[in-house]
Amino acid sequence: MPYIFLILIIFFVQITNVQANSIQYYNFECNGVVRTDKITTVAKWNINFINSNRATLDLYYDNKKRSADLRISIQKNEDFYANGKWRSQTTQGGRFVRLKFTSSTMQLTLGPNGNNSLRVDGKCKKSNANLIVPDRKNLMKEITNMLFIIKEHSQYSINHPDNIDNIIRHLKHTCHAIDNTLVQERPMPAGEESLTILLNKLENYDNGSISLINKIKTVSNNSKDMCHKYLYSWESKNELLETARYININFIDLYNEFADK
Repeated sequence: MPYIFLILIIFFVQITNVQANSIQYYNFECNGVVRTDKITTVAKWNINFINSNRATLDLYYDNKKRSADLRISIQKNEDFYANGKWRSQTTQGGRFVRLKFTSSTMQLTLGPNGNNSLRVDGKCKKSNANLIVPDRKNLMKEITNMLFIIKEHSQYSINHPDNIDNIIRHLKHTCHAIDNTLVQERPMPAGEESLTILLNKLENYDNGSISLINKIKTVSNNSKDMCHKYLYSWESKNELLETARYININFIDLYNEFADK
């Protein structure tokens, strides 16, 4: 009897691990109409799930593409709601995104939200998306490596404070490693899975790491704002150096603290 009980425990653990590592969700391809203050035109958009509560949105209309990162809330009836931000500011309203999907009719509505005049209505078809839950140990290692790249390239940027080309070149490497959408040029030393993306994957972490993860997110958000404001301003040498120094000082501490976890 004890052996049977042990076998049942092992079987249950194996099944649980399989379920934890492969979860069934859907991706969506949608067609409809987009309306703004200036235009009404056909549109198409895709929603691709990253994990159980995060997805990306790509919207195409009027020869434009707009992308957003979404936080998803799935209801019991398979309806879902999403909130997020467009990855870049445009003249057509604010950055915030609000989305509602009704499963029974496959109907999707996007916006408006606050000052955002853009509204999209249409219907979707869905396809299976087997999401693989990232291995936490490897994910922590990837985040550590990205913190290292950020602190190193920000240091390179301030090593020669009188060389504006050097400052900007390495600051671009730094900002790209924090958030890959901040930099236009390719290739870059870091991969396209920037720190922002890696942190979004890290949903479950022990209580002892919550404070540190929140600190990394806060510093990253501050750094992103500074990169967005000054990175392509060649005349703003002092601000560029200030950005590099802020990132370097903070990410040295974050790397040392995170590497000890």
